[in-house]
Amino acid sequence: MFSDWLKEGFLLAAQLDLKSAFNLFWPLFLFDLPRFFLSTLAVGLTWALVPQKPAPSRINEPVSVLLVGHNEGDRLAESIHTLHRQTQNNLQIVVVDDGSTDNMRAVARELKRNGLIHDYISTDLRGGKAAALNLGFSLCRHEGVVSCDIDTSFDDDAIERIVARLLSDPDIGAVSGNIAARNARENLITRFQAIEYFDNISLGRQFLDYMGWLMIVSGAFGAFRRSAIQRVGGWDVGPGDDSNLTIKLRRAGWKVAFAEDAWCLTNVPNSDQGLIRQRIRWDRSLIRNRFRKFRTVFDPTSRQFRWRDIMASVNALFFNVLLPFSYAVYLPYVIIFFPSLVVPVFLFLWCVYTILSAFTMFTCVLVTPRRGMHRLWIYLPGYSLYASYFLRGIRIVACFTELAFRSSYNDSFYPTKVRRSVEQW
Repeated sequence: MFSDWLKEGFLLAAQLDLKSAFNLFWPLFLFDLPRFFLSTLAVGLTWALVPQKPAPSRINEPVSVLLVGHNEGDRLAESIHTLHRQTQNNLQIVVVDDGSTDNMRAVARELKRNGLIHDYISTDLRGGKAAALNLGFSLCRHEGVVSCDIDTSFDDDAIERIVARLLSDPDIGAVSGNIAARNARENLITRFQAIEYFDNISLGRQFLDYMGWLMIVSGAFGAFRRSAIQRVGGWDVGPGDDSNLTIKLRRAGWKVAFAEDAWCLTNVPNSDQGLIRQRIRWDRSLIRNRFRKFRTVFDPTSRQFRWRDIMASVNALFFNVLLPFSYAVYLPYVIIFFPSLVVPVFLFLWCVYTILSAFTMFTCVLVTPRRGMHRLWIYLPGYSLYASYFLRGIRIVACFTELAFRSSYNDSFYPTKVRRSVEQW
C-alpha cells in the first residue's frame, strides 16, 4: 500500500505541467525551494569560488568570559575546565550565580579559591538571566566580552576564533559562535536536533552573515564589544534576551557577524515535552522582539531606519511565520480540492523534503565539517518529517498564542516579579 501511494505521488508529479504543479504544491514553490536553495547555493558557491581566509588571530588580546546560571552546580566545574584549555590567552572568567538553590555557590567558591575563576558574585534572590548578565558585565574589564551558558563546552580554539572575528572589523559589535549538539547520540529527538543545528546554524547563519541579515547572537556562545553593549544599555528582560540585545546593537549601527569555525557544544532537550517548551519560548520571543518591540524597524521616518534591517526582518517573517502558517492553510486546501490525492501528495512531499535535506546537509559537510555528522545521514527521512511538520506545528501554536494573548509575558523562564515589571509592548 505504501509503495503504491508513493508511486502514485511521483507519477502524478511527473504528469503535471508547471501551472498545475504550482496549484498542487504551491507551498513548496513559494517557501521551501527558496529556503533550501537560495541559502544553500549561496553558501556553497561562496565556499567554492571565494577563498575564505580566517581572521588574523588575536590570541594575546585580553578577553572577559561571562557565565551566568541558576542551579548549575553540576555543570559549572566542567565548563570552567574547558575554558582553561582554550588557546586564547589572558581570559578573565566571571561567574554570576542567579539565586541558585543547589550547590552552585559552593562549587563556584571552591573554583575561585583554586584560582580557576577570577570574579564571582551570587545573588540571594533570582532576578532572571538579563539582570544576572548585566550584573556580571559590570565586572568585565576587557573590550572583548564572551558570553556563554554554563552548560556550554568549547573546542580548544573556539574563543580564539570568535574573538579574532570580533576584532577583525571595528564596526562589528557582536559575533555568534557555531553550536552543535553535545548529546546528539542520546535518542532520536536529539539526533534530529543535531541535524537541525547543523543546517540552521552552521549553514543558515553563514548565509545571513553574507547578506548582513543576522539578527541573533545565541546566549549559548557569543562575543561582544564592551563599548557596544554599554552604548545600547545592556540586556533587557526576556525571554529572548539574546535576540533582543542583537537587534539593539544592529539598530545602533553595529554589524553582527558569524564565526562558523568557533565551535561550542550544548545539550539539547532529550524529550518531546522539553523540546516543545523550548521551541514555544523561542518562537514567541521572535514575535515579541522582532515584530512587536522593534516594529519601528519598518518605519522609514525613524532615524535608525536601515534597508538591511528591513530585509532581515522580512526574511525572518517569511520563513518563520508565513511558511508554517502556509501549511495550516495547505492541508485543508488539499483535503478539500484534491481529496483522493491527500496521501500520495504528502508522501511525495516527504520524499522531496528528504532529498532537499540531504542536499543541504551535504553542503554543510563540505563548508563546515564536523566530526561525527556522517552518522546522522540515515536519520534524514525522519528529520524531514520532524522539520517540515512537527516544528512547524509548534511554531504555529507559539506564534498564534503570542499574537493573540502575549503569552511570553507569562513565561516562567523569568521570575514573576520580574515579568510584572516589564512593559508589554
